Amino acid sequence: MKSLIFSVLVGTILLLPMVSVEAAELLVRPFLIDKMVEARELLQEEVTLTNQSSRKQVVYATVNEITVDNDGEIKQFVSPVMTDRTNTITSWVEITRGRIEIEPGETKTVTLGFRIHPNAEPGEYHVFIGFGVASKRFQAESAAMKGEVDGVIAKLTIEDETNEYLRIAGFIIDRFVSSDDDKKVEVELENLGDVNATPVGEIIFFNSKGEELEAIQFNADRVSIPPNESMTIVTEIPFGNELGRFKANLSLQYGLKQKASLYDTTQFFMMPMHILLAMLLAAILIGLFIFFLLYRALSLGREEGYDETHDVPFYVRDGHDAEPKDHDIDLSNKE
Repeated sequence: MKSLIFSVLVGTILLLPMVSVEAAELLVRPFLIDKMVEARELLQEEVTLTNQSSRKQVVYATVNEITVDNDGEIKQFVSPVMTDRTNTITSWVEITRGRIEIEPGETKTVTLGFRIHPNAEPGEYHVFIGFGVASKRFQAESAAMKGEVDGVIAKLTIEDETNEYLRIAGFIIDRFVSSDDDKKVEVELENLGDVNATPVGEIIFFNSKGEELEAIQFNADRVSIPPNESMTIVTEIPFGNELGRFKANLSLQYGLKQKASLYDTTQFFMMPMHILLAMLLAAILIGLFIFFLLYRALSLGREEGYDETHDVPFYVRDGHDAEPKDHDIDLSNKE
């Protein structure tokens, strides 16, 4: 802050080429007013004018908006305008516009007020309140535009208190993608803030090995979402002939005064219809082939089966001389 004040004062001194004798004989304090203000606020400051000459001086207050560069130096004086009171600092200034008479050696106090507009826009505003020694008002105003009067530089800062908050309510891809109708990627966003939100970013697709396949830009048309509203932005998967498991990562940014980031991820399986049909056909063919093999094996088994009229040989151990019993079968070959 001190460096900014110093830069402003140095810039003012450098850009005031030659101060008139009357201006040099008038001492104006303070040099700078730097305040943080809010809409509807009423700010009052005191400015002292000291007549350092040996004669009475007639002074007129002038108000000019000024622009400064990044170093805080004055670039130019701007004529007073009343076009938009929400962002015109000259319309907020309250100071006497009548003639101010100051006797030699006398110090007078002038009240400088700022009545901030109720709908003032956030930002930094700079104004120069000059005090020109002249017999007529227009002469003082002309000298102020040329930078030939002393005065006070006022810097008023209105902070942006708006809330920017965007939320991903849904990042949806069909679990199984088999046709072009299933390739939709739906991103549902909710704007819970106070201002429009314009999310931009990208969606990156990876395969099951974690290798990046494709990346597409999200919201290339920069569609904005109004406050307290939801919106679904639809895009498509940029590929469709692959088979397997995939992952999609969503990365978004939004915000004007401060960038914020959002992330989400989802997984899906891609099974193109022509590949599914080919797999089904292959399964049917394999099933038919296995059925044919089984049918053939069963047919060969029937052809090689035993004849029902074929004699079945019986073998009797040699040396078996046990007498047959009544219930035994007589196996001897007797006529």
